[in-house]
Amino acid sequence: MLENLFSVLLFFISGYLSRKLRIFDERSADTLIKFIIYIAFPALVIYNVYYLDIKRSFILVILGGWLVIIFSIAVSYIAGKLMRLNRVTLASFVMMASFGNTSFLGFPFQIALLREEGLRYAVVFDQLASFLPVSLISPFILSFGQSSEKIGIDIKKVLTFPPFIALLGAFLIKNIYIPEFVLGSLKMLGMTVIPLALFSVGINLRFSKVRGRLKDIIAVISIKMLMIPVLTVLVLYILSVNPDTEWLSFIIEISMPPMVLASILVIGAGLDRDLAVSSVGIGIIISFITVPLIFYITKAFL
Repeated sequence: MLENLFSVLLFFISGYLSRKLRIFDERSADTLIKFIIYIAFPALVIYNVYYLDIKRSFILVILGGWLVIIFSIAVSYIAGKLMRLNRVTLASFVMMASFGNTSFLGFPFQIALLREEGLRYAVVFDQLASFLPVSLISPFILSFGQSSEKIGIDIKKVLTFPPFIALLGAFLIKNIYIPEFVLGSLKMLGMTVIPLALFSVGINLRFSKVRGRLKDIIAVISIKMLMIPVLTVLVLYILSVNPDTEWLSFIIEISMPPMVLASILVIGAGLDRDLAVSSVGIGIIISFITVPLIFYITKAFL
C-alpha cells in the first residue's frame, strides 16, 4: 500500500511544484482535464464496466451512496445552523461537506488500496452515486444560498456528460465480444486518468485563504472525511455487512475529501469561494492520512 500511495503523492506533488516553479499553469491543467473528461475517463469507464461482475448487492452500494449524501446534507445543514453561518456560507458549507472527490482522487486511492478490482466498482459508483446526485441535488442547495426561488436542473448537461454516456454505452455492449487488443488499448488510455488527474489537481491547489477560514474548513473536513465515514462503517458493522471488495470500494469513495466540481459550482453561483477552494485544498492533503486510516478501521471491524 505504501508503494502505491507514494505514486499518488508523487503525481500530486509534481503538479503542485510545477505550478510553483512556473513550468505549468492553470491553463495547462484545463487542457489536461478536458483530455481526461472527453477521452481518458470514458475509456476507463468502458474497460472497467466490461469486466465488472455486477452483483445484486452492488445496487445496495449505489443506494448506500445516495443515502450517505442525503444524510451528509442534513448533518452539515444542522451543523452550519449551530455555527450561525449566513445563508451564502451555509449553502457553500453544505455543498463541500456533502459531495466527495470520488473520481480525480478516489480512483488513485482505489488502485492504491484495492487494485484494479476496486477501481471497476468505483467508476460506476462515481457516475451513479456521486456525479448524478451532485447534478440533481446541488441546484436546490445553490438556489437556497442565492436566496432565489428559481431552481433549475440541466438534465441535458447530465445526459451529455462524456463519462456518463460511456457508462450507458458500456452496459449496452457488456455482453458483446470485443477483441482483447481493443480492450487493452482502452485500458492503456484509461489508466492515464490517475496520474493526469492528480497532476492537474496539484497544479490548481492553493492555500492563500486558509488561515482566515480555518474554523469552517475544519468543520467541513470533520463531517465529510471523519464523521460520515466512521458512522457508515458503524452502520455496516451493525448490519453485519460482508466486507467484500464492492463495500470496501464504497467506503473509500465516501471517505474522499470535498469535490472539486462542487467547489466550481459554488464559485459559479457566486457563493463562498474562499471556503470552497480552501476545503478542497486542505481536504486533499489530509486525505493521505484519513483515507488509509478509515480503510483499515473498516477491515478491522467488518
